Amino acid sequence: MEIIINDEKVDYTIENEKSLGDVLASLEGWVAENGGIISTVSVDEKEITVGQQSEHLGKNISSINRLSLQTSTRFDHALSTIGTMSVYIDRVVGDYLKSRNIDDYELILEGINLIADGMACSLRTLHLRSMVVVNNRGKSLTEILHDLRRLIDLYEKQYVDGDGRQELQEVLTELQQLLPKVVNWAVLKNSLYDVEMRGLEVSFLKTALLDLESIAIRTIDKFERIGENLQVGRDGEALGDLLFVTEIMDEIIYVLQFFMTAYSMDSTVLSKSDLSMDELFAKFLAGLKEIEDSFRSEDLITVGDMLEYEIKPLFKEIIDLLRRVGVFIQ
Repeated sequence: MEIIINDEKVDYTIENEKSLGDVLASLEGWVAENGGIISTVSVDEKEITVGQQSEHLGKNISSINRLSLQTSTRFDHALSTIGTMSVYIDRVVGDYLKSRNIDDYELILEGINLIADGMACSLRTLHLRSMVVVNNRGKSLTEILHDLRRLIDLYEKQYVDGDGRQELQEVLTELQQLLPKVVNWAVLKNSLYDVEMRGLEVSFLKTALLDLESIAIRTIDKFERIGENLQVGRDGEALGDLLFVTEIMDEIIYVLQFFMTAYSMDSTVLSKSDLSMDELFAKFLAGLKEIEDSFRSEDLITVGDMLEYEIKPLFKEIIDLLRRVGVFIQ
């Protein structure tokens, strides 16, 4: 059996592999080690789609003359998956949700499960946090995916009625409208040190800054809520809010680092206080670390004081910094 990968013949020694599935499993591991993923499979010049692969995996390799594979990077594959997601959404909203055929019920569930799983996988591959992708009403991708999972759980137990179809259509439409922004965030988050990828991400930078600013403004309330939840024993909720603050700071730091790299600026530029941008971040993160240590040692007084008198004022400075950087790049 001849094996072709990306139009080039490769030397491959058959050992214990007997079926097409055995060979593909072995090749998938080899491709993954080189940072890629198999995107298309063709057997004797005939492409095998994802839906057809299960029926071909048991095929004996002695009956195959030529196995051709095309690979792509995990980044490119994840972006391609997001594009496929839009097609799935069109199919579910345009065909299945309008149908009253009982047979289409399974197709609805299959479609929305594929959409939810595909988004989760793509976000992991692209190193994206769904909290930072927000629509023009301030609703985040996190909230939209939560709504989708809730509906999946519900409609795995009961039939999708008229109201359910309407709600599902609204959630899927919200998700589809956010997909272009997911792509923009993906490019931004994966191109800090890749000059060749510059262009789209720089033009998207202002949008990213505005989104982060709006999220950060809404996050201020969490500082007071963390202290209140600790006082009444809701440690889990307090820790969840603290984790959210930490993650949003990580996103802010990345985007501002990208700004400084893209515009060849150092961290003292646009700083209103005596602290440079780097010093401001370092002080904020050190404060979060002290809060985490105090939280674990159950020193709630220190946690409350640090949040109110140290972290909250620094966070407001960071919001102001985001605003000034946004004005600078207009």
